[in-house]
Amino acid sequence: MVTYYAEEKRGSGIGTLVAGPFLGLGYVIGLPFIAIATIVTLVGGKLVSGMLSTTRNLVSFGWRPSEAYFAGKRKRGKK
Repeated sequence: MVTYYAEEKRGSGIGTLVAGPFLGLGYVIGLPFIAIATIVTLVGGKLVSGMLSTTRNLVSFGWRPSEAYFAGKRKRGKK
């Protein structure tokens, strides 16, 4: 069980009550900028990853080690 001990300081609650509306106003004013920065970051990350994957596909010369044909091609028999 958590026990609450009252502090002997007086006036600290009043400062919090006075600062609360100003902190809320700062949050409301800053929220659109935070949203815009988030959207720009997400869209920029998608664009950069898309360009990197396209570049990676262009630079790759078609080497696929998972598609190794160790047996070679089948030779057609003479008819």
